[in-house]
Amino acid sequence: MIEETHRLLSAVAEDWKDPEHPARREAVGHTLRASNRFTEEAVAFAVNQQMELVTEAGLAEWLGTDPVGEPLHVGVIEAGNVPMAGLQDYLAVVGVGHRFVGAVSARSPWLLTAFAEEVEERGGPRALFADYEDIVEIVDALIASGTDETIQALGLACEEADILALLRGNKYSVAVLDGSESEDERLGLAEDALLHEGLGCRNVALIFAPDGLDADPYFEALSVFRGTFPAHPSTSGSLKMQQAFLAAVNAPHAYGEGLVYLVSRGDAEVQSPAHIRWVPYQDLAEVQAWITDHCGELQLVAARRAVSEKLVTSVETVVLGDAQRPTLDWTPDGRDTIGFLRGL
Repeated sequence: MIEETHRLLSAVAEDWKDPEHPARREAVGHTLRASNRFTEEAVAFAVNQQMELVTEAGLAEWLGTDPVGEPLHVGVIEAGNVPMAGLQDYLAVVGVGHRFVGAVSARSPWLLTAFAEEVEERGGPRALFADYEDIVEIVDALIASGTDETIQALGLACEEADILALLRGNKYSVAVLDGSESEDERLGLAEDALLHEGLGCRNVALIFAPDGLDADPYFEALSVFRGTFPAHPSTSGSLKMQQAFLAAVNAPHAYGEGLVYLVSRGDAEVQSPAHIRWVPYQDLAEVQAWITDHCGELQLVAARRAVSEKLVTSVETVVLGDAQRPTLDWTPDGRDTIGFLRGL
């Protein structure tokens, strides 16, 4: 039964690799008309990247092939910051044999729903979808991602309802440079920082760079990236006031034409999405100490392999350009989703 579910998931994913597949095309069209900051290019990237991973072999290796003893209704509250953000949790729940109950974000309610409906139409497990306000009352366990305030409220609700929960709070990512980055690595950094308008937990929000490093080649890479992945129209508006403030206080900063990105130089403080903070350092030991002190806030660290090998951290590390290309078994917030589901 589990192997058959994996086969169906893989078959639907194979069809969804085609941008003209009817279910995908319709869901993408609705998504791009919704009130979010998704662009056509970013949605295509997110869907394609994930569909390439969903194979029978990949699912079996990640999830195992032994079904859970007693199928339970597992609720999943999907984040709406990145296109199709809830797919991994959906695959995990149905792929081990539990029953999926989803609450999709109003910013992106079609992609995951359409994928799950197609799996059901082909004879796969049925996915239920419920309102956010009701989901705690109708499930046996809950998986959710959100702001720290949302997660705190959900934690209290789960305690009152006496249900087990895997809750993931707000995270961000950082990059560490040494000045030896190639052109391809600089372009990879641009993708890590700007794809999805900086809204994802895997987006690089802080760039640690050696003091005195010429930043112009890195800024050029940001502009080149925007030529392939144009900014959402709302991005420049959200950055305009911040850029005006930086100019008023004479703070060092740079921005792309039309304010498609904004970079400011200063302390390691996360700014708003698409506003990247460039943080100079004197010695890599400073960065190591900062990462150690803030590891609970970080999703990942992106760096050249030669740099990451010098950093000792429990935080996930990836090469520049891989932040937005997670593997099927990556662990959001460092939490073991499969262990949680099989332990219910």
